Amino acid sequence: MPSRKISLISLFLSCLFIQIAMGQQRTSENEPRIKAYFQKFPKSDSNEDGVLSLQELLSHMRKMREGNNNSESENQFKPAPENTDIRYSDKHKRNVLDYYPAKETKSPAPVYVWFHGGGFSGGDKASVRKGGAKMIKEYLDNGYAVFSCNYPFINQKSNVLRNGMLEEYVKNNYISQDGPEHQKSRNEYIKILRHCGRAIQFIRSKADEWNIDPEKVCVGGASAGAIISQWLGYSDDLAVTDSNDPVAKLSSRAQVSVGHVQPVGTDSLVIKYMDKGEAPLFLYSNAPKRDVIHHPINATRIRDKAKELKIPCVAVGGGKNELPVPKEGSSWLSMQLDFCAKHLKVTSSK
Repeated sequence: MPSRKISLISLFLSCLFIQIAMGQQRTSENEPRIKAYFQKFPKSDSNEDGVLSLQELLSHMRKMREGNNNSESENQFKPAPENTDIRYSDKHKRNVLDYYPAKETKSPAPVYVWFHGGGFSGGDKASVRKGGAKMIKEYLDNGYAVFSCNYPFINQKSNVLRNGMLEEYVKNNYISQDGPEHQKSRNEYIKILRHCGRAIQFIRSKADEWNIDPEKVCVGGASAGAIISQWLGYSDDLAVTDSNDPVAKLSSRAQVSVGHVQPVGTDSLVIKYMDKGEAPLFLYSNAPKRDVIHHPINATRIRDKAKELKIPCVAVGGGKNELPVPKEGSSWLSMQLDFCAKHLKVTSSK
């Protein structure tokens, strides 16, 4: 990457992260530096709404830093062309998924579905292959079929990170407000969550073709993806039994939910939907308290709510917050796999 781009990134990161911590939300509409970046890189507006958010800017910067330096392992796990960008709905151009078939098995394979993070305004399904595609490899080695999904982005005019609600959320001890403008914003997020529910229904509709078990579906995600995975575990099922659409008749719910780096919105988009006897929950977060978007209080609150409701829950961290770290010889990923196997009643194929 040219040195000019690197220096630009350094300048933005040093200034704008301070503004996040102070609860000041910046976009190309009110921040000259973001506006200048938008003019230089117009394609950084990932949801094409004409406004560049800070989340979109940072996502674009990460992509530029990474460039074409994908590891051999990441390329190795790139899905075959026929399994890339499979459309799960015609209602939005981002309603596509990648399919990583299970290793040959006689019985239907359990399913792991991943939703990327990015503040509902950035990110991509290919991010599941980062870090050498370790998570994909482990699930495939344990007999799962893996799916990674894109989904529509939020319109920035409805984005809680843009319209100033984050500051009051932090001041209110990370508890969401319930005014009309707050509910209006939440409704826009729920529209996106319903698109994600359609992805689960679509995957179940392919059970025979792909030899997968529709009754053994674990849904995971990081940050915004954590909200998605948990909403699909705790919200009302989107199935419409008398629909003329065979896909719409199928369940949208997860049998197990996995969430990494629990973000803003956990209370109003997840905890309020939780009830007894619902999806077992695995949590991993190594976010420190200075991370106002992923403050560890979000993880501890959903963990405590699960315990209150007697929902099976394991929550671990990496030493930067109060969540317990995995025991020596273990890791969050091995614990996550064990948790999924236990609650989906999966026998390792290793």
